[in-house]
Amino acid sequence: MTDQTALTIAGIGIVLAIPLTFMFANWVRKNVDHGEARFGPDGKVLKDDKD
Repeated sequence: MTDQTALTIAGIGIVLAIPLTFMFANWVRKNVDHGEARFGPDGKVLKDDKD
């Protein structure tokens, strides 16, 4: 393996890592339940009684 081949493989990895990271983050945003906090007039978090 020459230096040029190693640099080419590293460059392809870097180029692919950026869009794949954003695709994964977008998937997590859409598919993972993060829950939503609701606040009362006093600024404290309201608990759900559904549990």
